Amino acid sequence: MKMENAQKLEEVKQAMKKAKDRRMYERYQALYLYLQGTRAEAIAPILNRSVQTVKGYIQAYQTGGLSALKMNHSPGAPVRLTKE
Repeated sequence: MKMENAQKLEEVKQAMKKAKDRRMYERYQALYLYLQGTRAEAIAPILNRSVQTVKGYIQAYQTGGLSALKMNHSPGAPVRLTKE
């Protein structure tokens, strides 16, 4: 394992320890497994996610680092009830 990869693994490991949200922990876990050499096709069933989702996590990390894995706010569906 290259030194650079070892540093990345340690960075992800620290992020996993600090993660307070289960979904963020899962994203870091996927990345940790990937950096250890596990393919996305093998990671997906471990996390019960699609291969496409796992590849999305990996691609986000490769383009923007750990901060790119952070979740954006999802407002949900628009309100359908009247104000009565």
